[in-house]
Amino acid sequence: MKDLLQPYNPEWKTGFENLKAILSSALKDFETVIEHVGSTAIPGLCAKPILDIDIITDKKDQLAGIAVILEKLGYKNKGEQGIAGRYAFRQTSGLTPFTANSVTWPEHHLYVCYSDSIALKNHILFRDVLRQDKDLAHKYALLKTNLVNRPGMKREIYTQLKTDFILEVLAANGFDEKDLSETKNANI
Repeated sequence: MKDLLQPYNPEWKTGFENLKAILSSALKDFETVIEHVGSTAIPGLCAKPILDIDIITDKKDQLAGIAVILEKLGYKNKGEQGIAGRYAFRQTSGLTPFTANSVTWPEHHLYVCYSDSIALKNHILFRDVLRQDKDLAHKYALLKTNLVNRPGMKREIYTQLKTDFILEVLAANGFDEKDLSETKNANI
């Protein structure tokens, strides 16, 4: 587990911007916003070197069309996976999204989120709070580092143990009990 986290890398932002350009172009006929979320979106924060990207739509009837485009780009539709309003799409290879010049892309998790989903609200709020509060981001980095350095740590347990911190941040920034419960259930 010790190798799970890497120091912040400015290439994560560049990788996101390049992916966003391809995805925006492919989805030009849909009303979407594309956001970089997760730890790689927070300058200075250590992270697993996997970008998290949310494609946001408030038009639920567009999901099927968006999914068709993403599948043509080489993503596999994994569905909601138990998290309401968030649809996961996985790279089928390092060349996903497919382009004419066969670019090898950074590893990333791609989600299509409804604009009213708790999962999206969680992603954006947590990212924005940590971007604005460097001390809190530092506390989160220490927690993550301590967890990965524990003997015998497993990835699933690592995720579960981060959840309490995430829930505290969300609660302090406006999440109600229902939203916190839904977020907790999605993380365990």
